[in-house]
Amino acid sequence: MAGHLFVLRGDLVRLKCSAILIPCDTNWELTNHWKALLQIDKFDESPWGLRLRARPADARFVDLADHAGRRIRMVPTANDAVLDPHWVAEGVAAAIRDFAIGLETVSGRIKPLVALPLVGTGAGGFEHRRGALIAALLPALQRVARDTDIDVALVLYHERDHTAVQALRSENDWSEFAKEQLNVADTLGRRAAKQELALFLGSGISVPLGLPDWKGLLTELNGAELENYSAADAPKIAQQLADKLGAAHLHRVVADRTAISDVSPAHLLLAGLGVRQNVTTNYDLAYESALSGTLGTDGFQTLARQLADQSKTWLLKMHGDARRPDSIVLTTDDYTHLESELRAVLAVVETLLLTSHLLFVGYSMEDDDFSAAADRVRRIRALAEAPSGDDFATVLALHPGSVKPQPGLKTISMLDSADTLAAARKLEIFLDRISWAAARADQRSHAHLLDPHYDDLFADDPADTRLRELLATLVSLGPDDPARNSSAWERVESLLKDLGADPRP
Repeated sequence: MAGHLFVLRGDLVRLKCSAILIPCDTNWELTNHWKALLQIDKFDESPWGLRLRARPADARFVDLADHAGRRIRMVPTANDAVLDPHWVAEGVAAAIRDFAIGLETVSGRIKPLVALPLVGTGAGGFEHRRGALIAALLPALQRVARDTDIDVALVLYHERDHTAVQALRSENDWSEFAKEQLNVADTLGRRAAKQELALFLGSGISVPLGLPDWKGLLTELNGAELENYSAADAPKIAQQLADKLGAAHLHRVVADRTAISDVSPAHLLLAGLGVRQNVTTNYDLAYESALSGTLGTDGFQTLARQLADQSKTWLLKMHGDARRPDSIVLTTDDYTHLESELRAVLAVVETLLLTSHLLFVGYSMEDDDFSAAADRVRRIRALAEAPSGDDFATVLALHPGSVKPQPGLKTISMLDSADTLAAARKLEIFLDRISWAAARADQRSHAHLLDPHYDDLFADDPADTRLRELLATLVSLGPDDPARNSSAWERVESLLKDLGADPRP
């Protein structure tokens, strides 16, 4: 497959990738926002923030010291002499194209991944012409990803930038999938937009971070290949290792191995769906990191074997948390000691299966306790006066061998072959389609409509242009206008804000 353009929301600095493009001006000045990625002794302070001390002449980009295994490249996207969005797009594409030879692929991925923000919209002159920049940048990134066989991640911070970019993408951008698979992705996206979706995340989602799945983790702990491995026997194998190494030591080793807060495109794509109810068997910190990038650290609750007590987005870590080695569930003794807590956790899963459409991502479905819970749900659903013929959950599997089929659960395999890394990448692309479909179906899908920063996007759209003209009358109502005294005005004003009428956050 050719390279793919991912559109993500979240914190670019946390993304595990091969390279990051940092925007600057033609004087090689950049804002302090990027300070954490820089070798500061190579920069001087400037009115904008920082200026590269050794400034090359007539270069279109310059490489800095690597940061956390990622190449850092400065790209001028602000030019006082040229305010042309195509100049910006061409410069960014050239910087990515130069990576076509020699850019390393990080552990867990099969293609290099280059990440960048919406360049030029900070101090770059396009803050008030974001529409023109997006219209030029998006096709340029799609072309360079396809031509260089490099994956590109456009990481956006503002909701309005995200809705504007998603509105410009075409439904033909996911040619890797059959029509039936795309229909499933679009249905899942619409469910997410309507808050009908819950998430259950397994180890397959963290493969692009270089983390092992269950078998890989136990193999590492064992120090040699496992004979006759099966997922059902994993707790017994772990118990044998605990008996040999000591349970506390084993838990600490597992916690150290999985205490990763980097994120992959999959984590950002799923966190960006706005799903409020999330369950995972993973010990790592990646999904919390992704959620904090969109919701803030106080915008969600992380739970390890306890239930939510607040009406906010929650993540239930049913097998424990790498920050608390004693909470990790791995061995048969762990399962026995925590039997009552696990029953409560399974009750949560059963409730989600009954009250929402549960999307399993990268989970093997091999757990006998889960199979029993799914059977109970099937029996309850069969008693309904008007039973639904629809599947009550969807399983996104890396390949057929990575998941145990369950009646009533639609299974979508990314690949027929057991190529874990290739399948993990295709899963990310499938999630990108779900994210696109959700953004198009969400009630805030036009959050940029009335924001003048995106005027250029509507120049050739007579329908939206006319609608904006009509709504502008309401937006411009004076504070003393009698209409504001109507009992319905609060709802009208809320709608106008949802469409971008209020100042940018």
